[in-house]
Amino acid sequence: MQQIQIANHEFNAFRELIYNETGIKLSDLKKALVQARISRRCRVLGIQTFKEYHDYLLDHYNIEKIEFINAITTNKTDFFRENKHFDFMNKVILPDFEKSGKNKLRIWSAGCSTGEEPYTIALTLHEYFKNKKKPDIKILATDIDTTVLEKGQNGIYKTDAMEGVPLYILKEYFFRGRGENEGLFKVKDVLKKYITYRRLNLMDKQFPMKGTFDIIFCRNVIIYFEKHDQAILFEKIKKYSDAGGWLFIGHSENISNIADGYKLVGNTIYQREE
Repeated sequence: MQQIQIANHEFNAFRELIYNETGIKLSDLKKALVQARISRRCRVLGIQTFKEYHDYLLDHYNIEKIEFINAITTNKTDFFRENKHFDFMNKVILPDFEKSGKNKLRIWSAGCSTGEEPYTIALTLHEYFKNKKKPDIKILATDIDTTVLEKGQNGIYKTDAMEGVPLYILKEYFFRGRGENEGLFKVKDVLKKYITYRRLNLMDKQFPMKGTFDIIFCRNVIIYFEKHDQAILFEKIKKYSDAGGWLFIGHSENISNIADGYKLVGNTIYQREE
């Protein structure tokens, strides 16, 4: 497979499928990426050509589409990524939440990837409420890719993923691997207990969640969507946001011209209008 170049019509067929399933729009510049990732999937299946894989995908679509999506989607995240959002939670959102007298705090990490974001959220909350009356905290972490969800659930990370994580956080919230597990860190149950991982396609017409969220993270997701699909997505997300609820998006994203019902209160920080 490494010697075979994907033809334009084959690339177009695959990117049409990925757009229809996920809303992700792949540019011509992604041709080499698609070729490399589908090649890996073909080797697993013992398939020799892209046409043969396309036929196989269509013949086993309900099963293989999950593996196809897993192969194509890109997952890049870090602990404390865009840390200003977690600072804002500490300084503004959580103090306001305490004053409100609410006893339930619900947060959604949409496009959670391998789990660094929801674990950072859990860390932030646990640290804030360490010496205070703790509310009932639940964090929903969703992604379309089942491979990254499994990694998030396992909560095991290599040393390079922990760069930038303060030493006291590592000592208190992670087990350090020994022996054959040298170079690995595992999240402790004190953080895991807050988080539920679920597969969710943000392009689905309806979401299965019941109730609304106080805080929604949807960061570095819509950069792969066209504006029309971005508007549809945030119209759906708004239904799951509390009045006065908070929305965080990625540093290169902007929803001011595509989503109604939110006011901009800081760089990439929005609040649902009452």
